[in-house]
Amino acid sequence: MATFDVEYDLVVVGGGGSGKMAAYIGAKEGGLATALLEKAPETGGSSVFAEGQAAFESSEQLARKTPPTPGMHYPSRAEGYKRYIDYSHKRANPDVVRMQVTHTAETIDIMKSLGIVYTDVTIYAYEQPTELNSFHRPDGLGAHMQEVLLQATVDAGVDIFTSTPAKQLIVEDGKVVGVIAEDADGKTIRIGAKAVVLAGGGFGGNLDMVRAHSRFARNADALIYMGPEPNTGDTINMALAIGADTWEMQPLMLVPVAKDKSLVAHINGGGSQPVLWVNKTGQRYYDEHVALSFADAANVIAIQPGGASYSIMDQATVQHLIDDGSDIGLGDFVKYHLPLTGLQTELDEAVAEGDMAWKADSIPELAEAIGLDPEVFTATVALYNEFAEDGDDPLFYKDAKYLRPVKTAPFYAIEMRAAILVSVGALRVNGDLQVIGVDAKPIEGLYAVGMDAGGLFGDTYNLDVPGTANGFAHASGRVAARHAIGAIKAAAV
Repeated sequence: MATFDVEYDLVVVGGGGSGKMAAYIGAKEGGLATALLEKAPETGGSSVFAEGQAAFESSEQLARKTPPTPGMHYPSRAEGYKRYIDYSHKRANPDVVRMQVTHTAETIDIMKSLGIVYTDVTIYAYEQPTELNSFHRPDGLGAHMQEVLLQATVDAGVDIFTSTPAKQLIVEDGKVVGVIAEDADGKTIRIGAKAVVLAGGGFGGNLDMVRAHSRFARNADALIYMGPEPNTGDTINMALAIGADTWEMQPLMLVPVAKDKSLVAHINGGGSQPVLWVNKTGQRYYDEHVALSFADAANVIAIQPGGASYSIMDQATVQHLIDDGSDIGLGDFVKYHLPLTGLQTELDEAVAEGDMAWKADSIPELAEAIGLDPEVFTATVALYNEFAEDGDDPLFYKDAKYLRPVKTAPFYAIEMRAAILVSVGALRVNGDLQVIGVDAKPIEGLYAVGMDAGGLFGDTYNLDVPGTANGFAHASGRVAARHAIGAIKAAAV
């Protein structure tokens, strides 16, 4: 019989959006004695950085009736379900997808009841015709949402322990009955629980797990991690250690980023535009229009030689981005048609630093500065300029309006890498977010939510349904908690 230092009804491991929602529901709706363990000094998670959340047939969509983009409509649950399934090439778990499209709308109402105001319900990337209008943008974005949810969690009576990493699940007779953790003083504590919810945010911050599980292992060292530091897969490994199964561990949510720069930097906005992109061979490798989907664009960059891409532009294009604004947006990080007024200054600073941006008065000189073959690169630029002049790209069929020539000196190159935001492949769960073992049966007393729960994706993050990860975090946390409430109360009868 297991012995404990302290006992709770529900223990949630991880204080991001999914963990806080699970703890809030467990305490508020279920009246459960609930503890939330967070290994960082404060709660937060990837949801802090999210801009919006996906939902279907929400009160906000019904009230607005039609999206701000002409000719578009708000998606039904059925449309959302089919888009997830089709986008995954039928590799998504139908039960998890059904959970997502059924329960995300309630998240909007719960957050509104807590004081969140939704300023927009739209798409993420304008001029991206395949996107569904599922993107609910809250005032203050994800950071404010998490502040509000944290306060609600505290008000519901949840005991929150920060600087308290979980180390191991305690199992008795095949049932998870607690967690071994380390408190802020480094002391080992055994915490009893009638149910445990894993909400550790995935493994994006663990390079060894990225190499072992993701499809970007070859260029893993070139990837830049931009997610929360604590998201190192601890909770996933705890579950694997007791026989949990996995679902599509390969995909990561990636975003293009100018090496060593932030997502809001104008040099990052410039480098993410659909200008001429070349890889280390000095050649074009893709239709740069892929920039409209940051996830797809980063996937393409991540598999290039050395995991690097170079965005090439001339002074005329730099001035166009400063005066006329970005041709494509990166959500609220670089808004659509935002004048990149800081681009020239940031370019000049980066060129002076000399390790991620270069400037030259001729194309051969630019090649030498970057370290590319001058002959190959010069031929690439010349051919691209022909395409721009003709308004036709027979190589990759890029839309003519994005074919901006590279002719006006000086010329610039920005090194772009793929950055990990979160991992999106994880533990196998069912529609109630119970963790499934390698024997295909639920592990009693164990749930996984948010980026610790797999099944919503195929080989990549789905930007066709913008706000998916953040919507999933809150819906999965809520559904897991409610199932745990039912199981705990049924066992008490």
